[in-house]
Amino acid sequence: MKTITVASRTLAKRTIWEIEPCFKCALIGTCLSRAELRKLSKEKVYKTQAKLDDYQLHTHFIQISDTSDASGRALQKYLNKKYRTHFKKYHLVKEESEIMALWKEDLSKGNIDAGWWSLLVHPYASASLVSRCYGELHMLSHDWTNSMFRTRKLIADLRSKLAMLEEVMGSERQQFRKDRKKLLSENSGLHQELAAAKAALSREESTNELPQDTSGTFNKKLEQKQEIIESIRQENNLLVGQLDALSEESENLRRQVAHKDNQLQTLQQVNKTLEQRSQEQARELSILENQFFDRLSEEQSPCSICADKDTSNCPGLNLCGKTVLYVGGLHKMVPHYRQLVEQSGGRFLHHDGGKEASRNILPKLLNTADAVLCPIDCVSHDACKCVKKMCKRYQKPFVPMRSSGLSSLARGLSDIVQ
Repeated sequence: MKTITVASRTLAKRTIWEIEPCFKCALIGTCLSRAELRKLSKEKVYKTQAKLDDYQLHTHFIQISDTSDASGRALQKYLNKKYRTHFKKYHLVKEESEIMALWKEDLSKGNIDAGWWSLLVHPYASASLVSRCYGELHMLSHDWTNSMFRTRKLIADLRSKLAMLEEVMGSERQQFRKDRKKLLSENSGLHQELAAAKAALSREESTNELPQDTSGTFNKKLEQKQEIIESIRQENNLLVGQLDALSEESENLRRQVAHKDNQLQTLQQVNKTLEQRSQEQARELSILENQFFDRLSEEQSPCSICADKDTSNCPGLNLCGKTVLYVGGLHKMVPHYRQLVEQSGGRFLHHDGGKEASRNILPKLLNTADAVLCPIDCVSHDACKCVKKMCKRYQKPFVPMRSSGLSSLARGLSDIVQ
């Protein structure tokens, strides 16, 4: 184990294979980008198979992090080197309040990967502290996902507006070309008329035969033509200004779309990492529940070898003969729920929350039950609310469980016993 000496005390830094397995997915997903994993996979020490996709690479390096062999030590060395500078401020403290303050500072500054690594390998960071920080990291991932969806919608709106503006600009350009062509044509005609008039005037002045009324009519016509030229010139300047403004707005929209595209790509990468982490955790939970059920099936119920079974002297097991009503859950898991409750010394009742069984029999089941358990992830909101209300009315224990798995049921039964 690597040690760091600071002043008069020595901090023993945790190695990557000593970190709790439940945090390994978050560690690899947060501290190693897909580009880094792809680069590291080319090194022989990691023994990576060819043609693995990003998720398979992610899983492979999680497995490496569980070992202390050459590949695990190489990964430890790489992360130590990557976050060496950042970890220096962490290893100067040992109080959990100080560690938490550094973690909060890293969250606010966006140094999440460096802070997460420094926290996991810190020798004075307890399991409860790491769990709290993991919860904040998990919720932050949800915020990133929501932000990604909002950014994606904003990009779609900006692209739609950009397309509309480009269409307007195209129409304005066409009109501008037409007006310009017309203006040049009229201007050319006016110049020709002016030149002809000046030539005629010069000839008439030279012979002193220009009538007074003809001179006045010509000057009036000339003034009208000049007013028309000035009006067209002003309109042309206005169109040019509008075209410049539309061009500037279009350029700003293009920059915004490019910026939002970059944000969207970043959020998509984060979201994919979080999805992979969620799948990995669900897989780990499924494996743990299967192992738990296998051990539960292998264990012999103490009641089968007790001399006081089914007699008045039976003390019961943990539940002491209590009747447990389970509302909701998975239909295929009901036999396992029953087995766990009965092996804990209780009597098992089940209601599916109104999917097939009638809601009207719930009050009858509640009358005979000593406690009610309800998995909030596998029961309707209406049924859960109804059961909670009836338990409060009849003053019976109501235990809401996080999931419909056996581990949640075991924890719920321990709450009833306590």
